[in-house]
Formats: sequence, C-alpha cells, structure tokens
Amino acid sequence: MTPTLSLFLLSFVAGAVGLLWGLSELIAAFQNETPRALRTVGGWLLLGLNFLAAALIFLLIASLVAEANNWLAALLIGLAWPTVVRNASFKLAEPLQPDKTREAAAVRFEEAYKTFQALARQMINNALTRERMTLLERAIQLDIDDLERQAYKLVIMQPLQIETGESAETFIDAIMSRAIERPLKKAYLVAFILTTFGRTTLSDFIEHNAKNNRPPPAKPPGQTT
Repeated sequence: MTPTLSLFLLSFVAGAVGLLWGLSELIAAFQNETPRALRTVGGWLLLGLNFLAAALIFLLIASLVAEANNWLAALLIGLAWPTVVRNASFKLAEPLQPDKTREAAAVRFEEAYKTFQALARQMINNALTRERMTLLERAIQLDIDDLERQAYKLVIMQPLQIETGESAETFIDAIMSRAIERPLKKAYLVAFILTTFGRTTLSDFIEHNAKNNRPPPAKPPGQTT
C-alpha cells in the first residue's frame, strides 16, 4: 500500500468516527425523527462537517508528526474531535497593551462549529416542520374525541413508560382543559402523538379512521336488499 493511499484511508477512518459524533447529535436532538432528519440537506451538512473536520485535522497532524500516521492516531483524533479539538483555539495576535476590554485575536473552532451546527439544525427543523404540517392538515379533520382516545390508548399500550416530570395522561388532560380553540387542541394532540410515537403511528391511525368512516359503495340501479 502506497503512503498516499494509506494516509487517505486513515483520514477516512478519522472522518468516519467524527461522522458518528455528528449522528449522535442528530439522534439526541430529533430522536424518532432521526431517519427523516438524515434525508434533509441540513442533516447531510452536519454529518459532512463532522466527517470533513475530523479527516482534515488528522491529515494536518499526520503531515506535521510522522508518528501520527497510524490507525490508532486516526481513531483517537476522530474520538477527540468533539471534546478536545473542537474546543481548541489558536491565538493570531496579542495586544501590546494589556486591556480587559480587548481580547487577543484567535480562531476558536467551537464558535465556528456552533454557527454551522445552528444552521444545520434550523434547516432540519424547517424541513421536518413542513412535513409535519402535511400530516396535521389530515389529522385536523378527525374528531377531537377520537384523537384524545387514541392518545390515551397509545400511552396505555406503549411497552416503555416515558420517564418525565409529569405523566403522559396528565399532559393530555392539560391539553384538553386549556381554554383554546378546538383546532388548536387537535394540533397539540397531534404534536404529542408525533413526538412520542412517531409519524407511522399517526399515519396508521388516520388511514384506519378514514377506512372506517368511508361510506359503503353505491348499489347498482334496480338492486334490492
């Protein structure tokens, strides 16, 4: 294996580990919406940023320190990217006169990363919100009692009980007791089902409700019962 190919493969390893850190950020932020978040431009931006940053930092270190050109260093740099490297800063200039109101010019990776991270999260959030609005427009046509009943059923049937400050039943009761318009109560119930149980659960309920309320087919003329 040529040194260039070896360096490329090692940088890929460091980048892959960095990508896993980006994936963990997506999972923590969007939970059961992670698969859809991965289909958005913002999701790829966040993963790509973590991959490229870890890979490029490895290339930089390996080019400066020959001993770092190995698998262990690539793995460690990928692991250290979110905790050590991202929090590093380089001073570009130091003022001649000490002054508390003046700071040395410096490059801070954490601030730059947070800017791109906020952009990616906003792009993902906007895309998922648009998709959720499509489901909301369909679910808002359902009867509010059916939505409330379904929310309670899902809470009862879930195998993993959610550990929160208040029970899910209390949260549903609080929605229904709020002095707001019925469409807004429906929106809150839909949001609760989406966030807690995912889109497939809500879509299945909408389809099941539509199937049960579908009028029977018209009988041919002249046919009697």
